[in-house]
Amino acid sequence: MTPIKLFAFLVQKAGFQEVNLDLSDCKTVADVRQLVSKEIPAIEADVAKCMIAVNMEFQTDDSLLTDVSEIAIIPPVSGG
Repeated sequence: MTPIKLFAFLVQKAGFQEVNLDLSDCKTVADVRQLVSKEIPAIEADVAKCMIAVNMEFQTDDSLLTDVSEIAIIPPVSGG
């Protein structure tokens, strides 16, 4: 099981800040995005617009997963 950390409004929508999911069937970041959307329906519509960090480094959807210790899902931010 791998910790999946949520940030900002995703925490309020999901009702928790972190969940452990089995990523054994996930080969890429896109697979993780799809799994999270399925497992946490409350944020399904938002996950497509979020950045995903693997082991504290942002990744693209086609990035391969190797030696994953944590996933962070970070929604778009704005500010001044």
